[in-house]
Amino acid sequence: MSYPGVQLPLRYFPQGDPYAHRSQPSDHQLYRRGAHPSCVNSMSDLLMVREVAMMILMDRLTDKPDWHKKIFDKAIVDKWRDEALTQPEDALYARIVDGKDTTKIPKPRCRIMSPACFDYCIQELRCKAAFFKQTGLVYTLNTRENNIIKSDTVVSADVHNALRAAFGKLRAAQAADPDWHPWTNEVVLDLVHPSLYPFVYGQTKFIPDEVVGVIDAVDKWAGKGEPVPKTPPIDSPLAGRRDIPNSFWSDTYQWLPANLAFNPDGTVRFTSYINNLHPKRHAEIYGVIEKLVDIAVPAWECALTGGVQFTHRVQFNDAYDMKGLPVSRFDQAPEAWDEDTDSPFFWEPLDPQLLAATEKQNGPLPFNDYELSNCIKYDNFPEGLSDQEIRERAIAQLKWRGIRDPVLTEPIDFSPLEYSCRDRLGQKFKETGLQVIVKMATIELTPDKPEFPVGGWHIEGMMNEHIAATALYYLDSENVTTSSLSFRMQTDGDQEELVGRAAQDDYEYYERLFGTSLGPVRGSPGPCLQNYGDVETRQGRLIAFPNVFQHRVSSFKLEDPTKPGHRSFIALWLVDPHQRTISTANVPPQQLDWWAEAVFGSSGTAAGEPQSPVKGQMPPEMLQILLEQGVGKGLKLSGHVLSSLHSRLPAEVVDMVRAEGKLAEGLMTLDEARQHRVALMQERTDFHERSESEWNDTEYSFCEH
Repeated sequence: MSYPGVQLPLRYFPQGDPYAHRSQPSDHQLYRRGAHPSCVNSMSDLLMVREVAMMILMDRLTDKPDWHKKIFDKAIVDKWRDEALTQPEDALYARIVDGKDTTKIPKPRCRIMSPACFDYCIQELRCKAAFFKQTGLVYTLNTRENNIIKSDTVVSADVHNALRAAFGKLRAAQAADPDWHPWTNEVVLDLVHPSLYPFVYGQTKFIPDEVVGVIDAVDKWAGKGEPVPKTPPIDSPLAGRRDIPNSFWSDTYQWLPANLAFNPDGTVRFTSYINNLHPKRHAEIYGVIEKLVDIAVPAWECALTGGVQFTHRVQFNDAYDMKGLPVSRFDQAPEAWDEDTDSPFFWEPLDPQLLAATEKQNGPLPFNDYELSNCIKYDNFPEGLSDQEIRERAIAQLKWRGIRDPVLTEPIDFSPLEYSCRDRLGQKFKETGLQVIVKMATIELTPDKPEFPVGGWHIEGMMNEHIAATALYYLDSENVTTSSLSFRMQTDGDQEELVGRAAQDDYEYYERLFGTSLGPVRGSPGPCLQNYGDVETRQGRLIAFPNVFQHRVSSFKLEDPTKPGHRSFIALWLVDPHQRTISTANVPPQQLDWWAEAVFGSSGTAAGEPQSPVKGQMPPEMLQILLEQGVGKGLKLSGHVLSSLHSRLPAEVVDMVRAEGKLAEGLMTLDEARQHRVALMQERTDFHERSESEWNDTEYSFCEH
């Protein structure tokens, strides 16, 4: 087995063929990642304002109880149609263009959600309903290759209740010393978090073979192995990496995934321990997390390689690729040349009454003499008009161009869709299994701390964690307001095909059509980012998505500000199965208190647990050194162990051990682990800020062609 950072370069990242089908990696091609604009095939298509509105509408409709039945009820659909076609659209448009310069792209006066758009949504949802009835999964905010999956039904009541019991047990276990996540003002409580006791290059013990299991992890393997040398800093980009900054990989830290194998029946089992979840003390929690991974696997399959195929092949046109897969719900944007500046095919015709009313309310609209001269010279005016009449019409036309609406295109004719997944993880990776990073946390709000702030835009993990997809399960919400996850993606800054359809420096129509600034004319170009919308993070919901989506959590607060509230969730991060990474199968547990408990015994030892042959044989001086190193915070020694600590060591040996500073190599005290966590978090904060800067600084360039 070859691992990046060991047998392979730390920054090993074979991106594969940039022209390969984006959702179907070959055996030697990784799943897509969206950390940087240079990550191959990590770009979203530029989506029209109307398409994003349709995606948001479909997400809202699939939040309704029994939506998969109601979608076939004409009376209910008619009611939904009336609501969709009459409700205010200010908030909808603001969400679609969030983060964009709205002075260049004001909200159109016409309806964004048209009858044709609504009808298309209903037909698409009826196809999604068929898939939901089979799987319990809902494609939402999805384009052909970029899929978000949600479900309120796939996690059974038994699994849900078992997870609640697990969270309760873990919270009780740290009641005396809560592990508040740093920099959260004691609001986020970490129950299991990969940033604690991470893999530390140059320090953490590593075993080349994947031999560390679950039950034997502490007793048999703690302290064994050899450190992996730290990779020297690199200043220049590496071949095949294009211009992804070296700092997007950490040469100091890595989150540790746990390994899972596929059983003959297709379910999974952990074959190595979960970092920071004691494998014996919490053995039953391993079992329930295995069940949650079983549930997440089909959602990951759909998120990574799912999509739609037509039940009947359609004739190729601009909206479809050569395989008959829909690239968009809309045909490609029409060509708009100089002679189309005022074409009613693209623009709302001059409305003298609206123009007069606008000027009456806001004052005279501006125009410049150069544009007026060109308009008089090149525009077509009816014969027989005087020069003054031509001038007045030209001025009116120029003023109108400043307030007119674009003609928003309608969706293509709908054809039946069949949803499917092209890769089955259990089949494709049957022999190697999966690697998953686990996080369990709860957000605790109080009257003194009543609000959780909006998060920052990010993708999951640094590049050397090779995270391909996320699954989030929202376990419990009490006395907190509704919250959601927002999603967006990178887009191609060149947009060569669209540039070829526009006249030189005349792309305003496309800016209004797509809801973004495409170049420097009339302002600054916008960032190459495509908003997708939001998915509510309600209790009992599973959400899965590939690691090409930038996402952030919305703010939320206490519903009743006089009472406490909380939101609990578990995150499962799937490591790209195409590339094995260092895991807990290679890295024995680093928790010094786990090792000490295994050596000395504990009053909390489970009945029937095999006893270590050295339990009770450690001299009391060793115990004193362990206590000095902070192990005593989590160590509960039984009375018979304390009474049997009869051996004594010469004073010079004790001084020698104390001078070495560590009783057992390859282990960390809790204080040391927390220091590493803060350093790791600072490194990731810098990474997220650099990523955000790269995303926002990459702008559209419709200036020369």
